[in-house]
Amino acid sequence: MAAPKLGNCPKCRKLYLRIRDICEDCYQKQEDDYLKVASYLREYPGTTLQELSEETEVSVANIRHFIIIGRIITAHFPNLSYPCETCGNMIKSGKTCSTCRKKIDQLTKNNENSDIISDVKLAGGYITKYLD
Repeated sequence: MAAPKLGNCPKCRKLYLRIRDICEDCYQKQEDDYLKVASYLREYPGTTLQELSEETEVSVANIRHFIIIGRIITAHFPNLSYPCETCGNMIKSGKTCSTCRKKIDQLTKNNENSDIISDVKLAGGYITKYLD
């Protein structure tokens, strides 16, 4: 097993032993924030993201992080949605809406196809690898 390394916490920049992604102090704060949010949601399941943030004094970004990593399941809370990172449409899971995901997938597919075409041109017109 490799020994843990030293690093700077990405949240507070404090030097810490890398056991987690963040230092122990930030981890404790994150856990406290989660408990506040979870408790408030149990009491008021119809709340919106903005109301939840204001009432618990937990940032929208932190609440969104809890949703993205699966600690808060938005299916249980009908009014809990947040903006898509790409277009701003309201979504209940992930980072992007289905429309933006389709566009990203299409762009990725087009980019892969252009890579294959450039490989064929480099090989003198011969296909040098199998296509899926």
